[in-house]
Amino acid sequence: FTDKGIFSQAAQKRKLAEIRQSLDVRCRWRRLKVRSERNIVDEADLPLFSSYTKKVESMVKRLRVSSRWLNALSIEASASQIQALSQLEFVRKIDIVASFQRDEPSSPYPGGSAEGEPSNPNIDYGPSFLQLDQINVPLLHQLGYSGSGVLVCMLDTGFRKSHEVFGNAHLVSEWDFVNNDNNVQQDLLDPNDYSDSHGTATWSLLGGYKPGQLIGPAYGADFLLAKTETERFEQPVEEDYWVAGIEWAEQLGAEVVSSSLGYIDWYTYQDMDGETAVTTRAANRAVSLGVVVVSAAGNERNTTWGHIIAPADGFEVIAAGAVDASGNISSFSSPGPTHDGRIKPEVCTLGVNNWIASNRPDGSSTYTTGSGTSCSTPLVAGVATLLLEIHRDWTPAQLRSA
Repeated sequence: FTDKGIFSQAAQKRKLAEIRQSLDVRCRWRRLKVRSERNIVDEADLPLFSSYTKKVESMVKRLRVSSRWLNALSIEASASQIQALSQLEFVRKIDIVASFQRDEPSSPYPGGSAEGEPSNPNIDYGPSFLQLDQINVPLLHQLGYSGSGVLVCMLDTGFRKSHEVFGNAHLVSEWDFVNNDNNVQQDLLDPNDYSDSHGTATWSLLGGYKPGQLIGPAYGADFLLAKTETERFEQPVEEDYWVAGIEWAEQLGAEVVSSSLGYIDWYTYQDMDGETAVTTRAANRAVSLGVVVVSAAGNERNTTWGHIIAPADGFEVIAAGAVDASGNISSFSSPGPTHDGRIKPEVCTLGVNNWIASNRPDGSSTYTTGSGTSCSTPLVAGVATLLLEIHRDWTPAQLRSA
């Protein structure tokens, strides 16, 4: 939209004051690390103008989600309805929503063994030792750090909350943006609610805790779970749900966001410039509000795309690449730079034959191996969480630099 329907400075000032007073305590504390009290909220925090929303709703098939930050609605509409919308004076731009990419390598890659001997006698890391030892996590665990007190949001497919690896996890809140309900676990009786295996794997890599099987770097953190994708093939869920999810997480005070998802459909490499893709713009906004955003670089090295994917191209987003057990870049990990020449990814962790939690149709708790920058990302985010536990005053820029 062209604006938010507030046309006087006095009215905007009053509305921003109301929003400032209503900020969640964790959100306020985190924003104050990067902003002054006077500028803790801005125009992007204002809600969409209801008259605009109602007018659009009356003209289209369905409203999906809205974004305060982008001042936009995501809709489903016919070609004729889109044409009619383009004639509205308050509509600044209409664009196609991009589909997600989460393509994992189709065949096993050599060099990744999840076996090892833990150096900390107090924690039995089991087969997950290698993926943590490679990035020195056991040392921080020995010093007593586990991510305690840090609020982490996972943006992914659904999550099997009943898996044993999450038996000790502290879940603060959850929301299914695909099905619009407050349960991110797959409903086996609902034909429209699809697999939660990918989200279960990424969450286990960051925050799982099952001695002898799988330990995540930040098993002691607080968690927000946002289901923003589905594994439904016919109708891939799109970037608008990702934006809704990160706005929700920021508002609740998330300090770290881990996203093993990316978007390239409808985009070109020229768009990987840190300011074009919708998810990238939302990720940049989150970072500007004090959120550490970690995003998968992508598995596109040997595809026709051949580059990183959004929102990993964000200016202060930490893009995570994949290496094997020997520290060599994996054959699939998307290379940088961004189109405007910035180095990406910033860091790499194990992304070949990682030890992850998995699902079975009967709901039993099982484990397997998985590969991809999807596996690298939660390990990077887990390290970020540990560092924020140690350095509570660090901004995203300080953490990224470290």
